[in-house]
This record gives sequence, C-alpha cells and structure tokens, in this order.
Amino acid sequence: MATRAATTSLLSNPSFGSSSRRTSQHKTGNAVRVFTVIQCSASLSTSNSFTDTTQGRKGKPWKIADTRLVLEDGSVWNAKSFGASGTQVGEVVFNTSLTGYQEILTDPSYAGQFVLMTNPHIGNTGINVDDEESQQCFLAGLVVRSLSMSTSNWRCTEHLSDYLAKRNIMGIYDVDTRAITRRLRQDGSLRGVLSTDASKTDKDLLEMSHNWSIVGVDLISGVSCSAPYEWVDKTGSEWEFNTASGVGKRFHVVAYDFGIKHNILRRLASAGCKITVVPSTWPASEALKMKPDGVLFSNGPGDPSAVPYAVETVKQIIGKVPVFGICMGHQLLGQALGGKTFKMKFGHHGGNHPVRDIRKNRVEISAQNHNYAVDPDSLPEGAQMTHINLNDKSCAGLAFPALNIMSLQYHPEASPGPHDSDSVFGEFISMMEQAKQKAE
Repeated sequence: MATRAATTSLLSNPSFGSSSRRTSQHKTGNAVRVFTVIQCSASLSTSNSFTDTTQGRKGKPWKIADTRLVLEDGSVWNAKSFGASGTQVGEVVFNTSLTGYQEILTDPSYAGQFVLMTNPHIGNTGINVDDEESQQCFLAGLVVRSLSMSTSNWRCTEHLSDYLAKRNIMGIYDVDTRAITRRLRQDGSLRGVLSTDASKTDKDLLEMSHNWSIVGVDLISGVSCSAPYEWVDKTGSEWEFNTASGVGKRFHVVAYDFGIKHNILRRLASAGCKITVVPSTWPASEALKMKPDGVLFSNGPGDPSAVPYAVETVKQIIGKVPVFGICMGHQLLGQALGGKTFKMKFGHHGGNHPVRDIRKNRVEISAQNHNYAVDPDSLPEGAQMTHINLNDKSCAGLAFPALNIMSLQYHPEASPGPHDSDSVFGEFISMMEQAKQKAE
C-alpha cells in the first residue's frame, strides 16, 4: 500500500518534472513507517521525430512492418527488415542453436538458404572478427523473432544489422518463428521469397518461389576457393583444442574445399598437420602428386548428386591415401562407394543433436547442418555405419577400414556447438600414422 500511495501521489503531483523530495508516513498497527520519494527532473518533450501521417499527428517511435516472407505454400508473413533491402529467393530451414549466429552466418553450407533461428533473441553479442568461419556470408537471408537493438560483449565491433547490410544479406525480425518452424517440421523445407519491394504483389512473390529450385544445383563451385593455398593462420593458445602446441607438422593433409569452415582447418593444424587447401574442381592426380599423408573432403552446401565431378574425384583418391569426410564430404564418399543419398524432410540444423557412436556405444551431442543423408542400406559390403542420429536413426557416420576411409555427417569441429566429437581428429591422425608406418 505504501508503494502504491507513493506512486499515485507522484503521478498526480502538479510539480512533476521538477526535482523535489517528499517524506510520507504510513501507519501499520502501532508502528509508523517513514519513507522518502525522490522526484527526478523529467523534461517531457512534446516533439517526436516520428510522424504518423495517417492520423495527422506525431506517431509511433518504432519501426513498422516493411517486408514480406512468402512461402511456396501460399502463406505470407509480414515482418520488419534489417540488413540489406531488395528481393531474394531461398530455401527456408530452421536452426536450433542457442548461440553462434555469427558462425552460422559465415558457414558456406547455408548457401541458397534462409536460416530461421528458433532461439528468439538474436544480435545481443554483436559481431566480432574472431568468430568468422569463412571470408564472407553465403546464406540467402536471416529470419529471427526478436532483433536486439543493443549489444553487450567485450569483443563486439559491429552491430548485426550493419554487418549484414555491408554484405548485402537480407534479414527480417518481429515474425512468428515458432509458427514457421512448426510448418517446416510438418511440411518439410519450403522455398520462400523475402522482399522489401512494395511494388511486387504477394502473387508475384509466390510465383518466384515456384519457379526457383535448389535441388540438383551445383552450389559447391560458388563457395570453393579458386586456387590452392596453404593454411598458415596460427591456432591461438586460448583455443582449448590446441593440444599440439609447439609440435612440428607431422602430416601433410590436402583439404578439398567444398565450402570448408575455418575451424576444421584450426582443428587439423592444432593436431600437427600441414594443410594445403585445394578447389572443389582440383584433379585427383594433382592432389596425389602433392604426396599427402591424408585427404580431407570438407563440408559444403546443396545436393551431392548435383556435383558428379566431385564424386569422381573422391573415387580416384580413395584407397590410395587415408581420407576423412565431413558433412558433404561424407555424402560424396557414400556416393563414391556406390551408395545413394536422399533429401531429408527438413534436415538437421543446430548444435544439440544426439548421436551414438556404435563402435564405442557412446552418445555425443553434436553440431549439424545438412539437408541430405546417405542411405546405409545402399552401401557395399565392407562399408560400416559407425554413427547413428538418435532423433531419426539416420546415418551419421561411416567407415571402410580396408580402404582407410572415415566420415561423419555432422560437424566435429562445431563452431558453434559442443566439443564432444573432438576425438575424431585424433582418429584421423592415427589412421594416417598407421598408413605411414606400413608404407615405410
């Protein structure tokens, strides 16, 4: 009651706006409680820079909906824009990661896709120079529920909206991401169009979504490097996986860049590997001329069936040196062995997917980002499924011991995500070490 009385008196005081101090008494039983209300100076301006022309008076000091997301099922979602403006087509997928939106933005595997974050609050840590997973953003757009207007992180150098605008990436917020996620889980990944162009009708945007497809399109060539290079960036001592500090480069690894993430390279470098990164179209014969101790086939975007040249490269390398495939690399290995891949209903995107290592009967929480999977029943004799996704029982890893092959459907390097799967890099090192000893 004391608080309510004080509040009422404060609001009704005709001198509100000037600085004053007032003491009040409130009797409770036989005791008298004395409290002081300090009225701070509050100069309430009657002017406002926002104008509501429809009402003919000063209007709302917040952004109004200025963009639409039109899905191929005909649904229209009004939202507010940030980042770049314009019209963009993409495939809508949802990501369940709670952290790491900057790593997600710079993951080349999202090329051609709108990434919807199920975590409602995005942008509060801003952008920093250390969390980039590639040199640019390849995704088609970002969809979030609530965009943070401020940032709070000691590494922050830029606001998310400014970052996307500079890279010509569209973003929308203040949209019901939970409802869209439910629709994607029910109907599968959907094509969509983002547009800030008011001259385009909903029907125009719907037609654009129907005329566009991501299936059967080579997306790897658009994210791969154009020429070979050696990974020379130092792995800082602050990275917890840096277990080989001061150790010389014991193994030479040729890494095929199908959309490779920097943290894969950091992981290999920290394990004592010299790494030569080559383009997705690099001939197998040229890679073998480098006399590598092992070959890595990296992650990447899109449909593995759309890049037969990459499958042929993998075929020419397996059996000659130890190989390790991650995500797209895993799918290409599956096809190179004679297996089949298929498009999943809505894929796996997030940092909280449970996977069981069948060999060790050990469960790991993993980071995943893929829309395609290998059919384990289509693999030839000698190939083994080593990991299984516990959410849907899909193949999450395979091995072919006779050919020194190992692969994972998910991301052992995380970024973002848990580090449960760090040990697989040690397995790759051991496989190269054993092959090297046999050759000597």
